[in-house]
Amino acid sequence: MALFIGEYKSKIDAKGRIVFPAAFKAELFLHSEKRLVIQKDFYQKCLSMYTIEAWTTLINEMKSKLNLLNKEQAEFWRTFMSNRAEVTPDEISGRIIIPRRLLDMIEATSEIAFIGFDDHIEIWSASKFETLTMNEEEFSKAAAKFFG
Repeated sequence: MALFIGEYKSKIDAKGRIVFPAAFKAELFLHSEKRLVIQKDFYQKCLSMYTIEAWTTLINEMKSKLNLLNKEQAEFWRTFMSNRAEVTPDEISGRIIIPRRLLDMIEATSEIAFIGFDDHIEIWSASKFETLTMNEEEFSKAAAKFFG
């Protein structure tokens, strides 16, 4: 299974292409199928990127908890499944194209940040991500609260 570690920034070019981080590309090509699924995050203004294997595990787990004959649950599933796209990094250039509608959801215009989250990657507007990171004091308090 691919393990994504690190933080990388990449510019969005005029044609909407983005250079996928070389470290993530190497990890992806070493450990899994090259296809990735990008999904709008539930709680944050970011995208979540999964290998096809991790995506399949996630949706199977979610579907096992849903009753698609229930109108509200079926509407949730339809919305969830509509806010996604499949991408494959170019083997030579490493570039990907994220659909503009997904980039618009996270207000990404010129630069994005790829954040390794072990089993998946978060994609943020670079300027938005910089404002969300905890400062050292907040981080220490959270660590003490969760693990102290």
